[in-house]
Amino acid sequence: MLSQMNEITHLSFSRLKALSHSPLCLKRYIEQTRTSTKAMDEGTLLDCILFEPESFQDKFFIMPDHIKKPTSAQINAKKPSAETLEQIAVWDGIQSRIGKRIVINQEQYDDALNISGAVMDNSTVAFNGLMNMNNFQFQVTTDFFYKGFKHKGIKDAEGIDRNGKRVIWDLKRMGARSGEQLVRAQIRHNQYDLQAAIYCHKFDEINEPVDYFIIAVDNEGYVTPFRISRDAREKAKFQWNRLIAAAHRVNMEGLDMGPEFWADSEGFFDF
Repeated sequence: MLSQMNEITHLSFSRLKALSHSPLCLKRYIEQTRTSTKAMDEGTLLDCILFEPESFQDKFFIMPDHIKKPTSAQINAKKPSAETLEQIAVWDGIQSRIGKRIVINQEQYDDALNISGAVMDNSTVAFNGLMNMNNFQFQVTTDFFYKGFKHKGIKDAEGIDRNGKRVIWDLKRMGARSGEQLVRAQIRHNQYDLQAAIYCHKFDEINEPVDYFIIAVDNEGYVTPFRISRDAREKAKFQWNRLIAAAHRVNMEGLDMGPEFWADSEGFFDF
């Protein structure tokens, strides 16, 4: 019997993507203690402003520009100056106010506001009412069983557009990439077709029409909506089923195999 640490208990897009590299990559993803990066914080900030603005004060703290973190030399000084002592006291007071909130600066906040405005003003988003609070739910959890595994995920938005059609969409920050060609390449590179297949699964299974959009936004605020078709989702489903079969095998053999896992599995996962 495998230990819990060495067993896949559930699947998600991120876990499947890691498994597509190797079981060892998935193991490291599951076990990692995530250290938040600036890019991750800015992505969370944009999501918050767009989808959960009411929770901003609970999740974020804007550090005033004039507040400076004391250096190690200042903190460890044997005879700190009165100015240094005041700086340390102010910093300690700020830290007690921050709590578990994510610290950002005013520039990051202003940038996120500008980008969120660009998303809301985008013609596809605006024309189809994709930010309509009455017709859409945001940060929607999905939780279902498929081929022996529970699958989990969070959709950025799901609802009914102005034409009465069900739409699921996900916001993606894509650095310097904008425009159909670059966004298409990035979608395929990051396997977002697979994410679309997972998020649309319960509707595709019963042939209920649903549109899936990636709303890509670059660092300059250029927004590129990209529709992932039902055909693309069905093609991605072959990869999904292949990865699920791999996950079952991994639960028998363990998560310590590197990329050689796929080389050793030639023909094992044919569908």
